[in-house]
Amino acid sequence: MIARVEDQLQLAATATAVSCARVFVRATLPRWGASRILDDAVLVTSELVTNAVRATGITEPNPVWSRLASLSLLTVRLVGLDASVVVEVWDASLEQPVIRHASADDRDGRGLRIVERLSSRWGSYPYRGGKVVWAELAAYPREEAERGGLDSQTLTRVREGLQRL
Repeated sequence: MIARVEDQLQLAATATAVSCARVFVRATLPRWGASRILDDAVLVTSELVTNAVRATGITEPNPVWSRLASLSLLTVRLVGLDASVVVEVWDASLEQPVIRHASADDRDGRGLRIVERLSSRWGSYPYRGGKVVWAELAAYPREEAERGGLDSQTLTRVREGLQRL
């Protein structure tokens, strides 16, 4: 596969990285003619960046200055292919992602399950002292039957909740 277009953004691994990454995706994909998958791409990016911040960054909203001295970076990269868009997130952790089986009462732990359901495929690989977690989203409408697992109402509620942030 040869990339048609690509763009990337480097961010400090802090809680604000998630909203910055969402803005980056919302600004980039319409320029590429990929607006049809915009909401899914924003949600997938949010989940991947959230995991990267949790793995290597500072999650509290108002960290003390001394914690910022050892601040990690992360990179969000979008790759536009002929029939899909790939979202890649690099962080400095070597720990590979694992899908957790969250219960209904758990507040988190569903991120990779959502990524799995919204993307045609996803994975990770070691890269430059850390790892890249990636997800490929088909640029054409997906069939509801192919998604399975999470129902569309759940995904809609998650998407609306993220938009309110």
